[in-house]
Amino acid sequence: MKATVAPTLLHVVVVLVVAGSASAFAPTPLANVRTTRSCLSSPKARSATSIQMQNLLGGIFGDAAAKEKGAEAPKIPDFVVTPSYSLAIGFVFYSLFFVVALQASILGVILGGLNLLFASFLAVQTNRLRFVFDETSFELKSALSGDLSDTGENVVVGGANRWTYDSFVNWDFFPSRDIPILVYFKETQTPSDKWEEGPGQLDKVGGGQIHFFPAIADCRELEEQFTMRGCAKIED
Repeated sequence: MKATVAPTLLHVVVVLVVAGSASAFAPTPLANVRTTRSCLSSPKARSATSIQMQNLLGGIFGDAAAKEKGAEAPKIPDFVVTPSYSLAIGFVFYSLFFVVALQASILGVILGGLNLLFASFLAVQTNRLRFVFDETSFELKSALSGDLSDTGENVVVGGANRWTYDSFVNWDFFPSRDIPILVYFKETQTPSDKWEEGPGQLDKVGGGQIHFFPAIADCRELEEQFTMRGCAKIED
């Protein structure tokens, strides 16, 4: 009888243990599933998910836009061309040449004196005027007051001594860039009815107003700025 009871108690214990273990793998009650689904489909849950997606996409495309903006070419800073007294000094030597070549004759003194006066005029203009390149335009300014100021209207065709880069048709140096005496440019900003006034009378090609000024500024810097600012030039 004792032998029969012991196995029976052992069987009961095994059944209880197996039943308890099996309960851990029991399927989730339907009510709990519905509760979970209802939580995920609630307006608050959808709103939170939407905000997270917006933040993620904003971070991706926002960083790309910032990089693209940062990659934009920097603006070219304003530039004042360095004045050059080379032309004035050249005419001083030219005046001495006439005096020496003509052996201090009356003609030599007269020609030398005229060239010396012109050299003085160039020196004054070199000290007084500055050629300025800003973001949009090439401009002639006065430096007599210590600060750059307006030079007033153009004495030949009127209007401000300021010309936009996109109005340029051509520019060059005469007789050459290596030995510059005159700086030349042509623009279309001046009204067309003025194109034949002043130096324009010498222009047989047309298509703009021409300007000449003495090479009283560093022509290497002028060439560099004209090119850098995209001023149109007719190549030889």
